[in-house]
Amino acid sequence: MATNKKLAEINKQLDLSEPAFKKDPKSWFEVQLGAWSVEQSISYIAFTTRRWQLIGRQLPVGEGGMKSINIRKLHVELYTTCKKIIIMSLAEVHSFFTIKYLSLNLDLINSKMSNQKYLTLRMCFNTSTRFNIGYNLAVRRFAPTTNERQAKQLSTILHEWSSGFLEEFGIKVMLDVLTSTSDSGSDVKRTLDILMDAWWEWCISHLIHLALTKAFGTSIDPNNSKNVDAHYFFQKIKKVIETMNKSEYLQGAFEEAMLELLETYLKLLNSPQHQWSSTALILERILIAWEPLLQTYRKLNRPVPLTNMDHTLCIEFYSMIEPVRAVQIKAQAMQTFVIVDVYVMLYSLYTTVLDVNKSLELIILVRRQFGSEDPDPVS
Repeated sequence: MATNKKLAEINKQLDLSEPAFKKDPKSWFEVQLGAWSVEQSISYIAFTTRRWQLIGRQLPVGEGGMKSINIRKLHVELYTTCKKIIIMSLAEVHSFFTIKYLSLNLDLINSKMSNQKYLTLRMCFNTSTRFNIGYNLAVRRFAPTTNERQAKQLSTILHEWSSGFLEEFGIKVMLDVLTSTSDSGSDVKRTLDILMDAWWEWCISHLIHLALTKAFGTSIDPNNSKNVDAHYFFQKIKKVIETMNKSEYLQGAFEEAMLELLETYLKLLNSPQHQWSSTALILERILIAWEPLLQTYRKLNRPVPLTNMDHTLCIEFYSMIEPVRAVQIKAQAMQTFVIVDVYVMLYSLYTTVLDVNKSLELIILVRRQFGSEDPDPVS
């Protein structure tokens, strides 16, 4: 009876599975593992270890499981397939348009895990049916040799590398690329605007980030801040958070207060305020934890480092920054074409939150099941 019930549950799970999995479970697992290993930067050697062989052998995908998998070969096959699809899409569009039709995004990013620099290259274009498509063409370690750096400007190296990627997909920069976006870094901007001759526009997310750091005093260098009072306020908030997070004594009392008042524990965030979106998240967390924070200091008979005015300022700053952060997040979306939505949202901000002639609509964070509801706006 128990066996029949277990079989029924397995059959029910199979009915909910993807058709590709039902047809060939082993191939399905191989594709998913290949994609996952790329997304998570899993090293090739991980799939040669005894631990993986033990795990792979137990996967119910046929005789012998998946104890052996040629992950390098799988990556080449995935790349070849994706490349073929992209080239076919470009060929169709190229036959339809008689003018330049591509927009490029070029960025240099640092890996949080390895602190190594990577070159990322993305393109987007409209199809013949006016549907916008975007592809990430390359994410590659950017480490020019000493000789390359000494012989050429960094922008020249970026141009050579980017052009090489584009040529691999049959893209001719001078014939196909119309516009480009990036941050304001001089090397990246020169690569796109001068060397590629692609009309350059600000990356909206970078632009918003710089505006926020200057307007709200969160720049690393206080001399770059256009709001000295805000800078000192955020420094005060940062000091409170650091003191709480560094003291096990305070942490213990704070955790008890959180569980007593909110029935959950959330650690205060201490992300660098100059990073994207972090200021709003810091304010959100401290507003949620405000009462437990005050109770912690009172129970320990310590002076409360925050005042009612600080609470008011937290709400006001959060009410200004969070709507701007929402635009920033939207602008970073990669799966859809969002520029029209972003400009509409920016216009809405200019006529509401950022309009100095209108009263600020405050966002009050009420006690709730965190993450299940949106904050309640109160004028």
